[in-house]
Amino acid sequence: MSEELKELIEAAIYKEVASQSLYQFAIQKTDDDAVRQLLNSLIQSEENHLKVLKDLLVKGEFKPKAVTLRLQSLKLDTYVTGGNQLEGADLQNILLYAIKEEQSSSEFYSHLMSTFINQETKNMCRVLASEELEHKLKLELIYDDLFFPEN
Repeated sequence: MSEELKELIEAAIYKEVASQSLYQFAIQKTDDDAVRQLLNSLIQSEENHLKVLKDLLVKGEFKPKAVTLRLQSLKLDTYVTGGNQLEGADLQNILLYAIKEEQSSSEFYSHLMSTFINQETKNMCRVLASEELEHKLKLELIYDDLFFPEN
């Protein structure tokens, strides 16, 4: 494995750890059991991503799972303002912040995918990008239920 690839994987590991911290922070800000359950699920997903990335560093191999081809989005990160910082944020802004972070993570993995030649590594990036979009959609649906209940 090239040194460049190792550095990129280490950057991805850092991003996953940062996402876990974000969700841990958000859990402390809500009393809603459903939101806590979702955030815990997202923390576990990020932990799974960490395992995949660490295995890739150690073993140099990746066995991809099937990727969801079409994920939908409410595009809240585009059309709803707020969620630009966590300090002093309420649940609404924490969810918006998390939605934006998931979109950013997906874009990060998609960009990485375009830098690799190795198909196995491209597949890893594709799977991780897809999972980040799944997280984003879950968060958007919760946001929609909580803050746009008339829909």
